[in-house]
Amino acid sequence: MHMVRLWAQYLPQMLKGVGITLELTGASLGVAIIFGFILAIARLSKIRLMEIIARWYIEIVRAIPVLVILFIAYYSLGQIGIKLSGMTAAIVSLGAFYATQFGEIFRGAILGVDRGQKEAAAALGMPGGLMMRKVILPQAFFSILPPATNQLSNLIKDTSLVFTIGVADLMFQAYAAASTTFLPLDMLTLAGIIYFVFYIIISKFLARWELNVQQRRS
Repeated sequence: MHMVRLWAQYLPQMLKGVGITLELTGASLGVAIIFGFILAIARLSKIRLMEIIARWYIEIVRAIPVLVILFIAYYSLGQIGIKLSGMTAAIVSLGAFYATQFGEIFRGAILGVDRGQKEAAAALGMPGGLMMRKVILPQAFFSILPPATNQLSNLIKDTSLVFTIGVADLMFQAYAAASTTFLPLDMLTLAGIIYFVFYIIISKFLARWELNVQQRRS
């Protein structure tokens, strides 16, 4: 009962952290999708230099742990005069890392579109940009959706790392409560339960959305 009362006392503080986690997830996802699409187009480009730069960026960034990228963005860039707030550094870091994941997802989905569809659009004289919007991307979307939802789940979990640079997310609030109560197990357990509930809600929503999309397609 003591643990339950303690959880009830600190739940409002934890929920403030959930708001920051949601904001961080949404902003990072937006950066990752936009930058990831640019990387995918660069990887598919006939311009050799663009393809090489995009490929090496993906290879290098995917090999570096997210926590290291966070520290580089928040601490190291400050040494060369680029000072980012904790929230900005977190969005940039998570967005830059997950752009590599989304970039490869987008590239694979675009390559997976039937070649005949592209040839038919080209035969009609459709410009490349219009072909991408009207023919390739709508078909690639169905291949993008399942792996993209998995990456979103991973992104949600990786937001827990940002407390290390002072962003007041859910994990930050859990550590603050633990330092006040001297009961880290209780506070971190509460944070774990909230993350679990958050994850289940998002997963169920995405699964239902994915099912609806597949049903409309069929």
